[in-house]
Amino acid sequence: MSRPILGVVSIFAVVNVWKDFLWPMLVQPDSDKQPINIGINSLSQGVPQNVLIAALAISALPTIAIFLLFQRNIMSGLTAGSLKG
Repeated sequence: MSRPILGVVSIFAVVNVWKDFLWPMLVQPDSDKQPINIGINSLSQGVPQNVLIAALAISALPTIAIFLLFQRNIMSGLTAGSLKG
């Protein structure tokens, strides 16, 4: 019964780590090892807005792929507590 809930919590944890911005920017001085969000932030200073939006869309693809792969588990975990039975 707790399997869908644990799946949803783990997926949300992965998404949270993927979108983390402030902590890696503060503690990771090497720009080669920083996450993609920090790279996009530094890229935003010298490129046109359409290129920046394309980079943001590409960086969102892994999150969307995870959601599509685990969509059944996410939906069953979100509705597990609301079903009567």
